[in-house]
Amino acid sequence: MSEDRLRRTLAAGELLFEQGQQGNAAFVIESGVIEIFSERDETRQVIARLGSNDIFGEMALLGDAIRTASACAVEPTQLLVVTHEHLNERLLGADPMTRHLLRTVVLRCREMLAWMRTNAATQAMPQRTAVRTAAGDVDDADRDLAFRRLRTEQELEVALERREFQLYFQPIVRLSDRKVAGFEALIRWFKPGHGMVPPGEFIPVAEASPLINRIGLWILETAFDSLVEMDAVVSDKREPLFLTVNLSARQLTGSELLPALTRQVRRLEGRDCRIKLEITESLMIGNVVEVQAFIARCRELDVHVVLDDFGTGYCSLSYLHLFEVHTMKLDRSFVRGMAVSDASEKVVRGVTRIAHDLGLKVVVEGVERLEEADQAASLGIDYVQGYFYGRPVPLAEAIKKLKT
Repeated sequence: MSEDRLRRTLAAGELLFEQGQQGNAAFVIESGVIEIFSERDETRQVIARLGSNDIFGEMALLGDAIRTASACAVEPTQLLVVTHEHLNERLLGADPMTRHLLRTVVLRCREMLAWMRTNAATQAMPQRTAVRTAAGDVDDADRDLAFRRLRTEQELEVALERREFQLYFQPIVRLSDRKVAGFEALIRWFKPGHGMVPPGEFIPVAEASPLINRIGLWILETAFDSLVEMDAVVSDKREPLFLTVNLSARQLTGSELLPALTRQVRRLEGRDCRIKLEITESLMIGNVVEVQAFIARCRELDVHVVLDDFGTGYCSLSYLHLFEVHTMKLDRSFVRGMAVSDASEKVVRGVTRIAHDLGLKVVVEGVERLEEADQAASLGIDYVQGYFYGRPVPLAEAIKKLKT
C-alpha cells in the first residue's frame, strides 16, 4: 500500500469529503483539527470538532456508505487512512472468535445500510438469513474453529471444577550416573466418555484465554504436592530432586503467579528439593524486562528458571547474558542434528561449553536411543530427557521409578 493511501495532509480550510459522496475509508487524526458539519437549505450546522487520536468516517468501512456529513480541516492537519484492506488485514490477525464476530457485525451492518438506501420507505426489513460472503469457505472455517474453541474453553472450565486434569511426569536423567534427577510435569485432560484429550487440542486454547491462570495455579499447587511425595522416597540425594513446570506468557504477566509461588515455596522449607520454572526462549526475548524482574524474584525464592526450547526461536547466544537462568534446555532438533552431522555436533558442543562457562546446566530433549544419550554425555551435557528413559507417567509410576 503506497504512502499517499496511508496518510493525508490537509491545509487549513481544505475539504476532505462532502456530504452525499460515497466513502471508502475512515480517518484517524494525528495532529490538527477536523470539523464535521452538515448543510441543508444553505444552513451549515457543525456536528463535531475532532482533535488528535479521534476517528471519523468509520461508517464507510461498512460498505462504501454515502457520507451523511462533510469534513473540513480547521488548521493544518495530518490524517491516518484506514481502508477496507487495512481492516481485513487486522481481521486476519485476530483470533478465530473475534474474527468471526467482527465479520458478522460488519456484514450485517452492510446489509442493513444497503437495504435502507433502497427499501426503507417502502418495505419491511427482510427476515435475517445466515451471513454469506464471496469468501464463504473461509468464513465457515473461521466460524467452525471459533465455535470449537469456545466449546473447548467452556469444557476446560468445567474440567477444572470437576478435577478432570492430572499431572503426568517425564523423567529427566543425570548423565553422570544415569539416575533420575527430576521430572517435567505435564498436564493431561481425561474427559469423561471421551478419554484423554491430546494436549495439542486444549493447551493452545487454554493459553489464549484467561483460564490459563487458574489452570496454571492448579498445576503449580499439584506440582508442589507431587514433589513433596517424590522427595520422601528418594534415598540417593547426590543432587536435590527437582520438578519442572512450564509457564505461559499470560501466567508470566499475571498478578497471581508470584504470590502463589511464594506460598508454595514455604512448604518446601527443610527439604532438599526444588521446583524449576520453564520459560520458552521466544517468550523471554519478547518480554525482556518483565522476565528479568520475574527471574530476580525467583532467585530470591530459591526457585530455578529454565530457558526452554533453546534453538527453536532466536537461538542467539548473545541473549544469554541478559537472563540469570539456571538451566538451558536444548530442543530435540539438536539430537536429530547430532546423529547426522558433524557440524551439528560441534554446534552442540560449543553451545554446551558456553552455557557451562555462564554457570548453566544443560538438558537435551528428545533422546530416544542409548547412542543419543552416550553422545550427549560425550559432549558434556548434564541431563537428558526423552522416551528412551521414559514417557510421561502418573505420579505413582514416577515414584516407582525413583525407587529403582
